[in-house]
Amino acid sequence: MDKFEEFGRKLDDEITRLRKYMDEEVAPVTEKRTAQFLREVSDKLSDAAKKLEDRVAARTPQEPKP
Repeated sequence: MDKFEEFGRKLDDEITRLRKYMDEEVAPVTEKRTAQFLREVSDKLSDAAKKLEDRVAARTPQEPKP
């Protein structure tokens, strides 16, 4: 039974170490990259929306301004 308990403790220690590594090393880098990716996608979506608006405006007759 001692071997099983020792294995359990070692496993708990490794899980704690892994969780700390994920929180301190992986998560910040992943969050930074994700934020940059979302900014780039947002810019591209804004460009696409502008192009669509320009196409609609080009097809729609403009009313004369008074």
